[in-house]
Amino acid sequence: MDWNADGEWDLISGDRNGYLNVFIRTGDSLTAYKQYTDINGSIMDVGSNSEPNLFDFDGDGMRDLVIGTESYQIRIYPNVGSDTWPKFDNSSYSAFQAGGSQVSIYRSNPYVFDLDGDGRDDLLVGENNGYVQFFRNEGPDTNPVFARGETLKFEDDRPVRWTRTGYYYGSRCGFGDWDNDGTPDFLLSTYEGQVELYLGIEQTGVAELAPRSVERFRVSPVPGGPPVRFSLGLARRAELAVLDNSGRVVRTLGSFEPGASEVSWDGRDDSGNRLAAGVYFCRLAAGNETRVARAVLAR
Repeated sequence: MDWNADGEWDLISGDRNGYLNVFIRTGDSLTAYKQYTDINGSIMDVGSNSEPNLFDFDGDGMRDLVIGTESYQIRIYPNVGSDTWPKFDNSSYSAFQAGGSQVSIYRSNPYVFDLDGDGRDDLLVGENNGYVQFFRNEGPDTNPVFARGETLKFEDDRPVRWTRTGYYYGSRCGFGDWDNDGTPDFLLSTYEGQVELYLGIEQTGVAELAPRSVERFRVSPVPGGPPVRFSLGLARRAELAVLDNSGRVVRTLGSFEPGASEVSWDGRDDSGNRLAAGVYFCRLAAGNETRVARAVLAR
């Protein structure tokens, strides 16, 4: 993930001792911040088996730390720094809530991803017994609200679980478009370190979705070209705009007819002024459906 919002992919990892480790990419090299320290100079430490991710839980435009633990908690640490360099207070966190109660999963491994394609990031959590729990985000961007967890399943209704061994010790999951066909694919691994790849189909293993106005909405930087590219797959007419961190529309990119489109944004506002490098939000609205994606403008 892009830890410091500079347009380059970085790496964050937990470890058996419960620490947070951050590796920042600059060109072809990585700078290590092992045993990452908080605003007070204390080591970020959740006890044992830390598994970190980032997600804006409080809707302030800055990504917060979501970290799984061995002690049945998924901890949420508010970002008290900035989105270009997240900072946290090791002594100040809340426990992840879903369906009106605290989620309790031993050796939890959380992963943030919009699995149901509604434009809101959901939370998927690997369990020590090898299964994966799906927590659907049903709240607005400014106040995420998660439904009670349900076990992630394959198309034939079998629970998702590692198939190659009976020794699980914690499933770890990841999602993304592995084969670039517009459908989310799934990576699953366990304590042993091997990885299984499952290619997605029309259904992603959760409840079948109603017909959507937006079939695909992806945002990506283009090295050496326009700063940001949008990949759209639309079932109906849609409006595309770019917002800054305060929610103000800085660029209206226009209306797009049903079908597939590739759209580029040159990093300028509606007046033609070059915008500062940093994090922006891209909003695609089609009928009653709205998708929002985070974009990094690099200079």
